[in-house]
Amino acid sequence: MIEEKKLKNEGEELAKLAVESGMGSKQLQVLYKISKTKPMAFVQAFLERQIGRGLRGLTGFVKALELSRKYEDDKAAFEKILMYAVMLYDYFEIAPTMKLRMASEGVVKDVVSRQGFVFEGLEVRFAGNRADIQVKTRQFHGNPKALAMEIEKALKSRVSEFKDVALKIWIE
Repeated sequence: MIEEKKLKNEGEELAKLAVESGMGSKQLQVLYKISKTKPMAFVQAFLERQIGRGLRGLTGFVKALELSRKYEDDKAAFEKILMYAVMLYDYFEIAPTMKLRMASEGVVKDVVSRQGFVFEGLEVRFAGNRADIQVKTRQFHGNPKALAMEIEKALKSRVSEFKDVALKIWIE
């Protein structure tokens, strides 16, 4: 049981590094598939090739190579680490915006409902000092720019994290 928890923690760390460094989830999935069907020497050569190509996600690839060497004699453990990393990648990708999404969802829902439309959800993406917010509505027939401006005003006044952030609001 402790061993499984250790492997999960290693997978979490790899997933975090993969997300932070820009390694794509598909790249991580390919690595997992290769590890299940090819010998460890092939996996390590594949990782070294990816590192040598200068792809985004360098830190993620380097960490995966380190783990492949650490667990060289226990391929099953390495596969489990990759399994956990693939499984948790999406979670760590959205983790930084979850708190903001939860804080802003009620504000946006209030504005959309007040206008007589049906709120279906939103997505928040951050890039530097800019946030892109995609608002999903149903039965929307109004002016999207006016609704976006009203949402922006409400968010900036009621959610402190958005005060000094450039907002780009899309109505869908």
